Amino acid sequence: MVKKNKTAKIQENEPYILPSNNDEMRAFVSKFKIDMMENVISSIKFAVEHKLPMVEVFQFKNSSFVVTINKKEFMPNLSHIRQYYMEHEMYELCTKVDALCETLKKNEKEKPDPNGPSIT
Repeated sequence: MVKKNKTAKIQENEPYILPSNNDEMRAFVSKFKIDMMENVISSIKFAVEHKLPMVEVFQFKNSSFVVTINKKEFMPNLSHIRQYYMEHEMYELCTKVDALCETLKKNEKEKPDPNGPSIT
């Protein structure tokens, strides 16, 4: 009998590639705004699932520059995206944002007190 060596496959978050030229960027954002917001949501979800303090979201074409979101900005970003979805009556997309916000809130509540347990 041959034993197979099981190795865990590490998943990576793939940054969304953006044009580096300003005019191209404006046209790109206009055309792919929803797709970009979905990428932000999935990147934040990836960071939450892997307990990362920040996540790369976008990368500029032919450049080493990247756009990251740190943990304290996850909720504000999700809030802005949800607001956009509501204003544009994209209610079916709100459920994913709401679920991720609930996960973030739950994780925040479970976070241990840095000062340790209180003694009374």
